[in-house]
Amino acid sequence: MPTEDKQHAISVDEARHRAGSMAFPDRGDVPRIGGVGLEPELFPIVRDPEGRPAGRALLNNPGGHGVVEIIDELARSDDRIEARVNGPKGAMEYPVEGGGRLTFEPGGQVEHSTAVYPCVAAAVADVADVLGRVRGAFDRWSISLAAIGMDIWHDVNTVPQQLRAGRYTAQAAYYRQRGYWGAVMMRHTASLQINLDLGPDDVWKERWLLANLASPLMTASFASSPGDGAVCTRARAWQELDPTRSGFPSLLVHGDGADPRGEWGQAALDADVMLYRVEDGRYEPGCVGCTFEQWIADGHPRWGWPTTADLDYHLTTLFFEVRPRGYLELRAGEALPNRWRPVPVALMAALLYDDRARAAALDLLGGLRQRLPEIWRRAALEGVRDRELRDLACSLWKIGLDGMLALPPGYVAEEHIAATRTYLDHFTERGRTPGDDLLELNGGDPAAALEWAST
Repeated sequence: MPTEDKQHAISVDEARHRAGSMAFPDRGDVPRIGGVGLEPELFPIVRDPEGRPAGRALLNNPGGHGVVEIIDELARSDDRIEARVNGPKGAMEYPVEGGGRLTFEPGGQVEHSTAVYPCVAAAVADVADVLGRVRGAFDRWSISLAAIGMDIWHDVNTVPQQLRAGRYTAQAAYYRQRGYWGAVMMRHTASLQINLDLGPDDVWKERWLLANLASPLMTASFASSPGDGAVCTRARAWQELDPTRSGFPSLLVHGDGADPRGEWGQAALDADVMLYRVEDGRYEPGCVGCTFEQWIADGHPRWGWPTTADLDYHLTTLFFEVRPRGYLELRAGEALPNRWRPVPVALMAALLYDDRARAAALDLLGGLRQRLPEIWRRAALEGVRDRELRDLACSLWKIGLDGMLALPPGYVAEEHIAATRTYLDHFTERGRTPGDDLLELNGGDPAAALEWAST
């Protein structure tokens, strides 16, 4: 909570240093080839008798089986899905035996956050096992779990915000000040977040830079959220809803790249305050144009000045394309069907973890740092239809594929290497994305498109 005594407030220098050191802590003796954590999201889509999309399933449905009721039933009978509990932020979650949890997004999207696994193969296998169990439970009630970047079948206005905990209500109110895109992001998009290690002292700066440089090519190559004028509407939402906390830190783009801690610390100070946590556990929305640095300098007429705890919470509201939290959250990924989900995971793990692949990728992309915002926008609009982006993506993913083969045996499963080759041949090299397949199927038979997205 904020303080009414300015002497107890955090200073600008303290905030900058703390944000940077929390994002990039001292590494010590850590493995060069690190672990993998995944966070896929899926839409619960009701099927009509012909298998066509017929609305989004609600979290709670007093007249029938809602999402929560279905997972409650699953938890009573399945040995991996444990009973519902309240998570640390007050939202409901289901712990998963062996690590990880099932949670929900404001539009009722189901999210599976895995434990950290020692290799790509194990992380992907865990997702397949858990989501297979969950899908089976939903299928009995004619509900599909669709893994695509945006719900193409329903208008966002038909999908209510279903998480009402204070944070989500205040967040929605904050975004409404900025327009339409906040509701799209919260209620109508689904991602595949990939979490990778920073690594030891001699590589973490390179991994941070490369993760950012590769991010627009992830957007361009794996887009599965087609919409009006864009191949990746989910990225368009992030580009428009609040530029102070999304995209790329300004000092990363315009600075010399020598001080990632300073880049991140200044990005935190420059971001608008989304939420104020005030007395009685309430949340109040921030206002457009009030940055965290301004809050430190001027205070708030009702809430006073920020403390260390307020900074720590503010950091959880930053949604840049790569978010450093002692590890790297790669946030550019779109939700993808089972057969394609391993591809971006394996490619990015290889690029960051294999020393030769990382060096080659930095040589390829290093000159693009100042162009990141422009390339990201083109990636969302055109994807790999853009010739420059297609050429860069083909070159980058070839480096990543070679890097996969250099990783320890079994780190990436053979079938995932084969899937990567097939994906690049079918999509990237032809200037296509999964969204193209989705739209073609949907134009002929929406039931076929839903099945494609749910298997």
